[in-house]
Amino acid sequence: MLPDYEIKKAPSIGKQIDAVIFFVWMLLLIQFCLFLLFQQGEEVEGIRFRLIANSNTIEDQQVKNDVKHHIEPILLNYESNPQKTYNELELAVEKLSNSLDTNITITKGQASFPPKVWDEGVSSQVITESIVISIGNARGDNWWCALFPKVCYKEEVEEEKPKFWVWEWLKKKFST
Repeated sequence: MLPDYEIKKAPSIGKQIDAVIFFVWMLLLIQFCLFLLFQQGEEVEGIRFRLIANSNTIEDQQVKNDVKHHIEPILLNYESNPQKTYNELELAVEKLSNSLDTNITITKGQASFPPKVWDEGVSSQVITESIVISIGNARGDNWWCALFPKVCYKEEVEEEKPKFWVWEWLKKKFST
């Protein structure tokens, strides 16, 4: 006779589905916790300044840098007297427009700022009170500045596709 063997029953399909659902819920819970822990706050305090070049050609970027260097000292006084500083900016823009022989406009009001990625984190797209100086068609790279606190950036457009960290982790884990 054959010895008696214990017959083990395969897990039912319902228990397998429950395990997959539990695994997915745990992944979502971990993703949510990480999102809450590492979420960057918005720095929408105060007013922002934006300078937009005519295009991305070397000449137009040089014009943008010339305008930036001319108006940066004026911006430093914005906190103490906003209206006087804005009037000075209008005069400076008018002089620059005439001297550089190009159309430069200045506007003040609500403006959209695109999302920004840098080493410390990500700022989402916001609509905030701002001063915008547009050179020509205003289709080039821009430079922007948060006036309170004084933080300025050269806008670098990088199209980055959204990533799901679990998928990236799995690809990394099983790619070797």
